This record gives sequence, C-alpha cells and structure tokens, in this order.
Amino acid sequence: MMKCEVIKDLLPLYIDNVCSKESAELVEAHLATCGSCRSEWETMRNELKISPAAVDANNRDSRLLKEMSSYWSRSKLKSFLKGAVLASLCLGIAVAAYFGLTEWNMMRVPSAIIEVKDTSLMKDGRVAFHLRLTDGYDLNEISYDMDENGNFYMVPYRPIIKKKPITTFGLFNMYQTMDPFIKEVYQNKYGADAKVTALYLGTRDENILIWKEGMKLPPASDAVEDELRK
Repeated sequence: MMKCEVIKDLLPLYIDNVCSKESAELVEAHLATCGSCRSEWETMRNELKISPAAVDANNRDSRLLKEMSSYWSRSKLKSFLKGAVLASLCLGIAVAAYFGLTEWNMMRVPSAIIEVKDTSLMKDGRVAFHLRLTDGYDLNEISYDMDENGNFYMVPYRPIIKKKPITTFGLFNMYQTMDPFIKEVYQNKYGADAKVTALYLGTRDENILIWKEGMKLPPASDAVEDELRK
C-alpha cells in the first residue's frame, strides 16, 4: 500500500487536477481506504476552493484596475494634448511679441533727436532738406498727417526695439524733398484747389519747421541737385 506521506504530497496536485492519470488513480484508491488522508484531502480541498463571491470580487478588482488604467491613459493623452496646445500658444505669442517689438513701427521718433539742415530750393521748385537722427539708430517709416490750413506733417516712426542701421546712408540719414507726391496726398484729401503752405517734421504738437510759404531759401548745391536727381 502507498504510504500516507506520499499521498499527502500528491494531494495538492490531485486537487488542482495537474497530476498524471496513474497518480490520480493511486490517490483515489488510497483515499477510499484511509480515513486520515481522506480527512486531510477534505481540509486541503476546502482551503483551496475559491468561493463565487471571491471570484466576483476578483473580477470586479480586475475590471476596476482596467478602468483605472484606461482612465490614466486618457488623462495622460489629454494632458499631453493640452500641453502641446499651450506650448504652441505660448510660442505663437512669443513670436508675435518679437515681431511686434522689432518690426511694428509704433513708436514716434521724438523731435529732440532729429536734425534738419541744409534746407534749400532745387531748380525744379522742390524744397530739399537733409534729415538725420542723432541717436545712432535706424528710421523705419515716415507717415503723413495734415490739416485743412495747409500744414503738412512728416512723422517718423520705428519699432519699440530700435535697431542699428546696417549702412551709413538711409532713411535715418539722407536728403528728402517736398515732392509732388505730398501735394497729391494733400489735394486728394482737401480738394484739387488745396495747397500745402507749410512742411513740418514731427507731429502737430511737437515738430520742426522745414519750409513755410514765403520763406526765402538758398538754391540747392550742385551736389544736392545731383543726389536728388538720381
């Protein structure tokens, strides 16, 4: 007869149905005649048996873990997308701010750093003058303003972040003229009979007088004539 110690070693395999057919037959034959091993088998079977409630709880825990994992994955995706959108928005704002500060001509150049000299009258009747900014920075734009009294204002502008000029000659340092374009702009606003009677550099409140009707001007030099004829 098979020893009880051997049968007891085989009982866990027998209960889990993982032992061979021959071993199962030996265990069953022994249990039929040995009350001690049969009692051991019943105790061990009850301990290893999982109740339906425990199975349900295990399934619920498994589903809960899967749901938590799915939620975490969705949360990470949402966080990533939000982060990407926010990063793109910040980058767009930074780029817009940079170009706004360096390219948008919104700052008026004060008259204190504007130098106007060598105002003269050219042979074709145009008023010529030399404009230079004394602070060493570039000039990006000259816009126009005017009133119904014949006053025409040339207003210089540049960005908030000033730039050094790349050459020694440019809008910040060159001869300008009161050309027919100025008269056309004025007449387009006030009528064909309207006439510019004064030219200023700056705003209505802060400006430098360049020319006024009746002002006697010296004739332009040959160098100025040659420069502005190009």
